[in-house]
Amino acid sequence: MIKKKLTRNNIILICLLIIILFLPVLSGEALKPLIFSAIVIFGSASLDFRPKARRILNVSGAVTILLTWLLYFFKFFGLAALLSIFCFNVFITVFMIRHVFISKKVTGTLILNSINGYLLLGFLGAVLLSMVEKIQKLVFQSDIAATNFVGSTAEGFHEYLYFSFVTLTTLGYGDITPISTIAKSITLIIAVTGQFYMTILVAVLVGKFLRKDEKNE
Repeated sequence: MIKKKLTRNNIILICLLIIILFLPVLSGEALKPLIFSAIVIFGSASLDFRPKARRILNVSGAVTILLTWLLYFFKFFGLAALLSIFCFNVFITVFMIRHVFISKKVTGTLILNSINGYLLLGFLGAVLLSMVEKIQKLVFQSDIAATNFVGSTAEGFHEYLYFSFVTLTTLGYGDITPISTIAKSITLIIAVTGQFYMTILVAVLVGKFLRKDEKNE
């Protein structure tokens, strides 16, 4: 069972890294929804979730996969697909981080969940920023961009990923900047969340190690 959990968590990690590092150079548009689908499927099966949590993940995951593939064929599903991806990733991120905090032992699965949780936070930030851009254009019919892309940088999901992780890690290069009020608020939330996550995670893992040493004594 532990080996299966590790395998499933490794697959999520690999899929996330492929999206983060290689999304612009993926050959074949079908690979993108395939990778998103793999994250949903293996994310839902990564841990022994409680029945209620598993039902939430299964329903939101099925909707996400459906809308992701509909987007592949019909571009006007963009906002709906982003919303479903956001909702599913909120659920899986919360459940994974919760598992890290309530686990009594530091295991390989726990470490992988910690890494996946951090990567999912950056992914969530990118989805949020991309949603704000689409909402401003489609819903509010605004010509003002939510985010400023300096120079000839193309506006695409990978750019939002880059901006989200640069903010999450507080690197702050300044080549991409938020313009609208909502985009600025989301940027602040991403930055603060990244710092809180790392601080709390270190404290939790150290606490678990100390408790283990006390028991051994």
